[in-house]
Amino acid sequence: MSDATHYPESPRDVPQGLTRATGSYRRQAWLAMAGLLTFILFYLALTASFAIIAYNNFRRIQAGDSDFFHIVVTGISVLLTIFLVKSLFTVRKSGDPGGVEVTADDEPVLFDFLHRLADEIGAPKPHRVFITPEVNAAVFYDLSLINLIFPSKKNLIVGLGLVNVLNLGELKAVLAHEFGHFAQGAMAVGRWVYVAQQIISHMVATRDWLDSVVRFIGRIDIRIAWIGWILALVIWSIRSLMDTLFSIVIMAERALSREMEFNADLVAVSVTGSDALVNALHKLQAADEAWQTTLDIAGQEAGNGKRIGDLFDAQLEAVSTIGRVLNDDTYGKAPEPDSDDAAEHRVFTEQMATPPQMWSTHPPNRDREDNAKGVYVPADIDSRSAWLVFKDPPALREQISRSFYNADKIDELDTVHGEEAVTRRFNKASLSSEFRGTYLSRSPVRNFASVDEMLECATLQDTHAVTHQQLYPEAIAERLEQCRSLDAERHTLEALAAGDLKPSGGVIRHRGEELDKSDIPDAIEQVAAERKALGEELKTHDANCRQAHLAAAKALGQGWDSYLLGLVRLLHSTEHLHAVVSNEQALLVNTWQVITADGQIGYFEKKRMLGVCNQVQQKLREVSSFAEQIVLPAPIASATGIDNWAEKFPKFAIDDVTKDNWVDWCRVASQIMDNLTYALGIVRSAALEEMIKRETAVAKHSTDGTDPGPAPDPGNAPSGYPTLLPGQEHVLQRKLDLWNRFQLAHGFGPATLRAIISIGIVGGAIYGGVIGF
Repeated sequence: MSDATHYPESPRDVPQGLTRATGSYRRQAWLAMAGLLTFILFYLALTASFAIIAYNNFRRIQAGDSDFFHIVVTGISVLLTIFLVKSLFTVRKSGDPGGVEVTADDEPVLFDFLHRLADEIGAPKPHRVFITPEVNAAVFYDLSLINLIFPSKKNLIVGLGLVNVLNLGELKAVLAHEFGHFAQGAMAVGRWVYVAQQIISHMVATRDWLDSVVRFIGRIDIRIAWIGWILALVIWSIRSLMDTLFSIVIMAERALSREMEFNADLVAVSVTGSDALVNALHKLQAADEAWQTTLDIAGQEAGNGKRIGDLFDAQLEAVSTIGRVLNDDTYGKAPEPDSDDAAEHRVFTEQMATPPQMWSTHPPNRDREDNAKGVYVPADIDSRSAWLVFKDPPALREQISRSFYNADKIDELDTVHGEEAVTRRFNKASLSSEFRGTYLSRSPVRNFASVDEMLECATLQDTHAVTHQQLYPEAIAERLEQCRSLDAERHTLEALAAGDLKPSGGVIRHRGEELDKSDIPDAIEQVAAERKALGEELKTHDANCRQAHLAAAKALGQGWDSYLLGLVRLLHSTEHLHAVVSNEQALLVNTWQVITADGQIGYFEKKRMLGVCNQVQQKLREVSSFAEQIVLPAPIASATGIDNWAEKFPKFAIDDVTKDNWVDWCRVASQIMDNLTYALGIVRSAALEEMIKRETAVAKHSTDGTDPGPAPDPGNAPSGYPTLLPGQEHVLQRKLDLWNRFQLAHGFGPATLRAIISIGIVGGAIYGGVIGF
């Protein structure tokens, strides 16, 4: 049974040819196909070359016209042929996407919706449909080697975290984008690239019985071991050469992928108008944040013996609550056009707007919006709930929510409403809307080297009767949002510079302009300068807030200024000690990752690791000695459940690191650092909450002229402890040393050198095998 009324109307007068492939699309498709075909032919030719060499030398051995050299060449050629052929049969089907597979009998309205959409777009209907919990919608397909020739059936994933935040029109736009991929002939290139990528990944990364054979040969008598050495060198060269060649294929495929995304967006525009998909993109950024918050809360509740019955109720409550904390009524909502010309209205700025998680490999949101509105197609957006496409939404939500918990223990957990769990998580004085998000995932003391410096930075001339409304004006929310945006922008640029993030289509776009990789440092410097200027404003704001409340507390007397100052000192000390421990742990992990990048640890790498371990050991013992001096005020001890901090906090008390125990030492030290950051984090959070609650109470008593009574004992915070200002963190090694970069082909120079050497060795091996018969 279906309900056609649940299918939103499509726009009229859609321009002809709107979704027709552009010249750039066709050009990128041809380049990607040509590059992939060249790669496949080269792979097959290389395999055939070693097979022919093995065959001809074997025939020569049979004829009795051979010597030891021909026997060696035959053996090496056979093993190399096996090495290349076995990788062809490693392609595996796509993994289970999780969630629940549904059929037309299970969800008749959904399938009617999907089939009507497929027919309208002219795309094949999905072979299988899976319902998952994430903020996601995606196409995937089962693949095997045969799919290099025959097309595969496409499957669809629909995430309920996505459905939960969109209306019916926006859901149609997102699914139309995915169906646009269903209809694209160039999807075959992606399928072929995926198959080839599995082959290369297996060849480059997998070490199996063949590698064991080669190592065994290389360890026996030197009169035979040289054969293993030669074989290992040739195998390394083949792996390196194919890896390098395939990286070129990937570059071409990424350029095509960008064009495919733009084309799929236009498919969505053709059936929903230009605004629905853009609005969905905007909502998904808040949906991602709220969903991750929901999962964190669910984990915390499970630790307390409770489970959230409907995670999607919790997600909506998280969107609403985060918006309240930020004092932003538009958070998670589609913005209204700010002009009469809807075609010129832009939701996303030209700054590097990060795509939502489900489309993290897609072009920047502003580019996608410009593409969707390049030829503006007006249409009303169906504002009905997207849940209408499901037969029994509450039952489905409950079923998917239950899948998060251990099936054997779920009945032991008490059910709690999502709204209740989210409220409990955000029911903090520091997250009140009057603070406009000042204390949401942000420290008010980390930017100061000391509490004394903080008080010296304050600029308020008259602290009498300063209200929260004056201390936290609307402009602060704007500054905080700008800081978050600049932080994300810088993070993206740094990831691009390090090679950890690949730009869509191979083109780096920043603030409406295309950048060369050499331009990134200047862009980072520009963003950092803007962020620093905003940071100074917020730093002064933090200092003024503390100064105003300390002045009010001093006027009240009864020890309130000492208590507030003690809370500030406790917050400052735990914040910086926490940062120092995290910084040392990051250095330890980074060094370990670098020295093990090539799978081997040499003498100098081990020596380097020991040096870092000794440095970390010295710093952590220093942190531990200062942390031991903390005496928690009674309200903090009660809030954290730590009645005697000096006895219960995780001290860094382990044996000295040596060249014999450093591996075990790293494991134990890392565990202690995890425990120490957790403990310091608990006290830090409690100190912040107590400080804000007491500041609010002091302000009210001061305004109302009421008696607050005597203040609690302020406890004790250490003095002279190590601090770590933002920007003073260890400079972690983002680039490997020259040898490891050569091994892994990181960077143009090392990659080129590795390719040249690999070509020489592989070519020499083929030449040596050919002249042998």
